[in-house]
Amino acid sequence: MMLKNRHILAAMVVTTGMLALAQPPAVLAGTTTSTEYQQINHYNTPAGFMNDIQTLFKGADGYFHLYYLLNSNYKSDNDGTEWYHVRTRDWEHFENQGVAIPKFTHGWSAVATGSVIDNASGFFKDLPTAAIVAYFTSYTESGQHQYAAYSLDFGKSYVPYNGGQPVLKGTTATSDNRDPYIWHDAARGKLMMYLAEGDKIGVYASSDGKAWTYEGATILNAGALGGKDLGLVECPNLKTMKASDGTTKHVLFFGANGYQYGSTTGTYYMVGHLDDKNVFVAETQPRRVDQGTDWYGANFLQESDTTVKALAWLGNWAYLQGDIRDQNGEVSKHLSGISMTRNLTLVREGDAYVIKSAFVNGNPKTSVDTGFADTFNAKMASDNYHKVLYDVKRWTSQNLNLAFTGVNGRPVNGHIRIFLNQADSTVFIDYDADNGQYEVRRTSTRISGDAKANYEKSMVVSSGYASPASFRMNLVVDRTSVELVYGNGESYSLTKLSTENDMGVLIETSGENRLDYSMSNLEGK
Repeated sequence: MMLKNRHILAAMVVTTGMLALAQPPAVLAGTTTSTEYQQINHYNTPAGFMNDIQTLFKGADGYFHLYYLLNSNYKSDNDGTEWYHVRTRDWEHFENQGVAIPKFTHGWSAVATGSVIDNASGFFKDLPTAAIVAYFTSYTESGQHQYAAYSLDFGKSYVPYNGGQPVLKGTTATSDNRDPYIWHDAARGKLMMYLAEGDKIGVYASSDGKAWTYEGATILNAGALGGKDLGLVECPNLKTMKASDGTTKHVLFFGANGYQYGSTTGTYYMVGHLDDKNVFVAETQPRRVDQGTDWYGANFLQESDTTVKALAWLGNWAYLQGDIRDQNGEVSKHLSGISMTRNLTLVREGDAYVIKSAFVNGNPKTSVDTGFADTFNAKMASDNYHKVLYDVKRWTSQNLNLAFTGVNGRPVNGHIRIFLNQADSTVFIDYDADNGQYEVRRTSTRISGDAKANYEKSMVVSSGYASPASFRMNLVVDRTSVELVYGNGESYSLTKLSTENDMGVLIETSGENRLDYSMSNLEGK
């Protein structure tokens, strides 16, 4: 272990015990309010299981608001999702506001994904300009239908719009018609809806917000995507972004299945323009906003013409509803969470426009430990890897800033391996500096069956860094998540199923490289 500030680490060890004693005892699994899988440096849901982020908006009260799907009765009676409301001033501290749109009321069933729009323009003639109108899908026995409701109290509660009847019905009882994204085209005087419809995004227009006509669709099948489709499309969203070269582009975001591309479900984007009916026309092939296995059901806030804020569900349907248990073998009913907030920008790289990510409020707050090590003074193992940071014991919630440089005038080279080790969980990242690819693997004793096999699949993706002169990584590690952003704005997020409070960190390299690092405790922020 190479440490410049050993006295700081010793002081931190003492602090760890104090923090552990100060924390309330965990409520064991088996209830929807158990705490053993709750995050320390992330927002936690009050109960049950959450998934898609519904919308992000700036309210007239000065707060930023978001809704997400919450099933507070997860694996219990009255199962199903509804819209839960949260507000924040800084994207780091969140205040629960309760259920905004309840399930199984007003004629709809469980409340699924949608979006909101305010009435500041006066588009809705029968509502005051202070109203906020929500459009959402409900899965009913007769199909996936789109409903609307409005709020007059800053989005805290909603009442049915259109007499509680659907504003748009699914074509059949089994067809995919869901996740309406609503936006206002002031030039045409129309309200527009983007609707996920299997392998396409249907486009609809309305003059009153109640009656909708079909305008066209953005096709996302194999024929449109070079022979590899993305499966079922969900959660469409549209933003207008000025790129680094000054060009203004439309960016279509959506959730999709990346199995034909060697990946999992994730959030994708395409850059393009709109035709005269507001149908998105792609100019690029789809790319992932985040390369990881667990950044889905995302939503976006247009902060400026160059920056979009983004939040996502840290989850994956392939395993997160599987057999997950605590240390006593109890089935866990309080799972899943929200990512850290990101700033997204659009950067011109050669002929391509690429989304780049940066953490919002991701800076360390307490107990910073810094140091450096290189391959000439690091321990060499029998497998020819130099241990540049060796078995450092840490809290479970950490901000790790790592900067690698080559030595003797060489670029960063060979493999760099990062191990995050806990008694019940491991995460392994192996970056190959010579070709820019990296592999991510994880294990957990808390999950079993087919879900475990899906959870523990190895993923290999490109970092965009090949033989760089320097290479930076920022990892924010929490009890049940790891979020990684490289210095070039590429990102990778994953769920980490662990109930442990402590974590070991090991970093090694097979090349001739130097590591400068800082490791920061994020507990007690």
